[in-house]
Amino acid sequence: MPKPYARVEELDILRAVAIIIIILSHTSTFLPTVTFSDFHLGTGVDVTYFGVALFLFISGFVLYLNHPSFTQLNELTDFFKKRVLRIFPLYWLAIALRFVLGAQFASRAAALVIVLGMQGFLSPWFGADQNMIIWWFIGVIVVLYTLYPLIATLASDALQLPAPMDSDVVKFALVLIIPLIILVVARSFLFIIDDSVFILYGIFVLGVAISKCDVLSKYGFLTDNRTRLLKYVAVAAIIFIVALFLYALFFLLFYLLNHSAYVSAASKFAFYGLVFIAPTVLFLLFALLTFCLARIIVVSYSNASRPHSAAVWYRALLVIAFSSYAIFLFFVPILTQFMYALMGTQLTLLEIDIVQIFIGLPTVVVVAFVLQSTQNKILNRIKKYRAASSPSFDSNKLR
Repeated sequence: MPKPYARVEELDILRAVAIIIIILSHTSTFLPTVTFSDFHLGTGVDVTYFGVALFLFISGFVLYLNHPSFTQLNELTDFFKKRVLRIFPLYWLAIALRFVLGAQFASRAAALVIVLGMQGFLSPWFGADQNMIIWWFIGVIVVLYTLYPLIATLASDALQLPAPMDSDVVKFALVLIIPLIILVVARSFLFIIDDSVFILYGIFVLGVAISKCDVLSKYGFLTDNRTRLLKYVAVAAIIFIVALFLYALFFLLFYLLNHSAYVSAASKFAFYGLVFIAPTVLFLLFALLTFCLARIIVVSYSNASRPHSAAVWYRALLVIAFSSYAIFLFFVPILTQFMYALMGTQLTLLEIDIVQIFIGLPTVVVVAFVLQSTQNKILNRIKKYRAASSPSFDSNKLR
């Protein structure tokens, strides 16, 4: 079995940044006077996607560190067992909370799809069902995790290609193209696979690629030289801003061409493909920029006289990072319900905003931390029980 990776502190910062972005992009749902979620960076890419892209970049990166290959059937089985145990218990609890608060399924079929986390596969069948939209991220990660064994196999050193083609570049071209062809065929002939899967697929695969090729180490992203890191930040920021501007122009051109009767179907199809490729470039630049900034923070505090692990900000960051999945699942229903309760009082809208920020948000973090900790304790007990009942059990399987 692959050995678990050493903890990368920068990834904790990225997780915290990711969930903060997602919360900010949903502020209009729980802050009466704020509409930041209407801000789309001047393009067709919602701010939420940048937070989700960070999560998927981290997922691809970490999955390859822990599961670079699948040589035995039991490794594949264990992989999917771990994914189910990590994703679904809290997800089902979040669904139960929403429906206790009054939400309803559009149909029994939709209910089954959502409960099984299959909306990434089947949401095109159900149109704009609100519950499909609410839980879209779960559907995306279920699709990507389902594809991961194929992705890992194509990227593996065990895959021997003809001599002229046996290189990491060719392998990752195959990683990008072959599963994508499967997704396109499934969408074209079966009318399944949500659009969000295509938008975010590339950043997940690039996370795998950067992990496999040790890109962060090879190109100095893990250096302790803050001056060099700042150069990376400056370059990445400039490229990101230029790419964002170009994408805004591209998105406008795509809209005009798509509504023009004088443009060929082939041209429209080509532009439609670029609509999914261009965000991947933006997401990767954003992930690398964020990683460099996180690295600067870690390096700065590692050189300080007081260890950063003792700092209040670092402990708070670890709590947010550790609880990020539970926060994602529960912050909207909890804060929305809290807002409605506050509206029944004599508080002004501005005062409700203040209460939500300084009481509501910390409460969500605490609740999420308790839920995530409880789930981890239960999983650890399952691991210990299996270890005691099976002499051949590998204790790393539920990590």
